[in-house]
Amino acid sequence: MQVFEGTLVLKSTETVARDMKKFRFKKPDGFEFIAGQFLSIQFTETAWRAYSIASAPHEKFIELVIRLIPGGLGSTVLGKTKVGDEFFFRGAFGNLMLSKNPNANLVFCATGAGISPMRSMILTEAKSPTPRAMKLFYGCRNMDDTQYLDEIGKWGPKDLEIYLGLSREKSIPPLSLGEGSGVRVQNCRITKFLEEKNFDKKAEFYICGNGDMVMGVTDLLQKKGIPKDQIFMERFN
Repeated sequence: MQVFEGTLVLKSTETVARDMKKFRFKKPDGFEFIAGQFLSIQFTETAWRAYSIASAPHEKFIELVIRLIPGGLGSTVLGKTKVGDEFFFRGAFGNLMLSKNPNANLVFCATGAGISPMRSMILTEAKSPTPRAMKLFYGCRNMDDTQYLDEIGKWGPKDLEIYLGLSREKSIPPLSLGEGSGVRVQNCRITKFLEEKNFDKKAEFYICGNGDMVMGVTDLLQKKGIPKDQIFMERFN
């Protein structure tokens, strides 16, 4: 796919977690991407920052969920932005994308802002004529860090399995994420869920988050006998 260059025009912003904001932009005419990919926004002549695309290709907007880091170049600019502001960007990039294996069971593993490409991929798979079985393992420190819980139960088919690991949450609230969906919530890292689960030979794993988490989950899966060619990842710096 040819790299697209264009302008993102901000339509809305929303605080979605402790230090996270959701930015929704008008989708530029002609911009195409594959679920799971990211784009790069230019902030100075030489400074670019990469962000995973949370919206699905069939949606009519571009959505990014971004952690605002004090003193960070992109964070400083985006923290002050207002509706109508424009940003030059390039994309799409990245190889975290769904396989075409019709028999695969899809397992998504994310922490923090790593939930963004998972949203795009799950919504895309759910829209296919015959959606494959899906599980989502999502980890955060506590409830104040979670994103998309208001819609996550509607992303996939009714049998979408959701596991939420809150590593620092002492009091776990009961959660219902919509009709027909449920979620298992536990005071743990998502690696605990993965250790407890048995996965068949058809399982494919899509992992996104900070580098330590991605490598930790990858090591765990390989110890469980998951072949490398069934593990796909995107690491945040």
